[in-house]
Amino acid sequence: MPQVVRTDIDNLNAVLTVEIPKDDYLPLFNTELKKYRKDARIKGFRQGKTPMSVLKKMFGKAVLGEVINKILQEQLTDFMVNDSTEILGQPIPSDDQQPVDFDVRDLTDYEFKFDIGIAPAFEVAGLEGDPFEKYAVEIPEDMVQEEVDNLLQRNGEQTYPEDGIEEKDIVTLDVTEWEGDAVKAEGVTHEFSVLVDRLEDEVKDAVLKLKLGDQIKINPFQLEKDTTEKYARKYFLGLEDSDEREVTDSFEAEITKVSRVAKGELNQDFFDKVFGPEQVSSEEEFRSKLKENISSSYNAQAEALLYRDIQKRLLDSNALSLPDDFLKRWLRTSNEQLDPKTLEKEYPAFADNLRWTLIRGKLNKTFEIEVSPEELKESFKNRIRGYFGGAPSPDMESMVDSMADRMLQDEKQVNEIYEEVASNKFFEAAVEKVEVKDKSISSEEFKEVIAAIEAERAAEQAARAAEEE
Repeated sequence: MPQVVRTDIDNLNAVLTVEIPKDDYLPLFNTELKKYRKDARIKGFRQGKTPMSVLKKMFGKAVLGEVINKILQEQLTDFMVNDSTEILGQPIPSDDQQPVDFDVRDLTDYEFKFDIGIAPAFEVAGLEGDPFEKYAVEIPEDMVQEEVDNLLQRNGEQTYPEDGIEEKDIVTLDVTEWEGDAVKAEGVTHEFSVLVDRLEDEVKDAVLKLKLGDQIKINPFQLEKDTTEKYARKYFLGLEDSDEREVTDSFEAEITKVSRVAKGELNQDFFDKVFGPEQVSSEEEFRSKLKENISSSYNAQAEALLYRDIQKRLLDSNALSLPDDFLKRWLRTSNEQLDPKTLEKEYPAFADNLRWTLIRGKLNKTFEIEVSPEELKESFKNRIRGYFGGAPSPDMESMVDSMADRMLQDEKQVNEIYEEVASNKFFEAAVEKVEVKDKSISSEEFKEVIAAIEAERAAEQAARAAEEE
């Protein structure tokens, strides 16, 4: 009977020796040859009557290779399923494994050697120690008021005033190219719209003093903040990329339309439009719920930073040794396009990800983290609800349910959602095991913290890109 013998090299590496005796593979080999005999059409022989000696000569080597490989894979799979040791990667042929010649004229016992990597034995450290800090972002009333104003603006009525212009207005300009003190012969003419608030300060100040029908001299290349010449030619002058004509920087612009969204009113219709029917019934409740939503958004970011700190401490506290040489060989075997330089560059990140997988895997068992089919479906439904602003009408829930069922058939999306749910449950469980202290911080200070982290991440990406070059 085939058997697998494990020989430990050290705590992280071992060799599997798979022994396949002749008596164990010969019956399967003969059975497979008979299948070939039944279907083979060999010149000079009737179908199904080809002598076994001829079949062995023509197909024996390939059939024997298939039979041995099938038994080999079954033995390795059974070992990996039943062995209590956590194996990293997949077995790969040992360097001292001799090439095998499947000679059907001299059938013999076969022996194959495979290297395996073993996960390190460890007990998770790092959940104890100094308390973690979690940012508690203060939400000032002026931030709530700003959001109220934005919502009123977005849900207001479109108007077209004729007696003045405001910063939030959109103005439509009909421009004509000038040369010197007169309209340029066959010059550029075009009509476009711009948001007043995006105009350069000097131009904006001038426009705010005008009204519908008034005219103003502009330089289209210095009209909006951060305008590029290519953008100005395309959108302000209506020129195609292929149109390379020279144009002046002097244009006369007539204000042909002023568009303004008049602010809505703080009434029940507005409350229902923002939060759904019967969610709030007064301005006080509306502001309170709005503040709660703003706080929730900041809290999600604060939790993400807390989770990052927990992950970093766990990684720092569990500097796990890995079978690096084996893993690098396995990565090269798994991806023939991976050159040695790229491997050495990317391996540290791969190793850190693997360490995190091992740490999290052990804690998942401790925390008894499981994701039920019901939780997966509800997560899909929440994602779909988000497409409709988070609160679709009750009569749309059947459609949401049906869409979730379809998404559950997509293995890629299921794996993505599963990882998201499992990760959230893991960190929620981890937070319960550690000490967390709130750190009060203003919204402006918190934005600076986020900006600093993003800048650090961008610098790291730029450094990696420079190394690649």
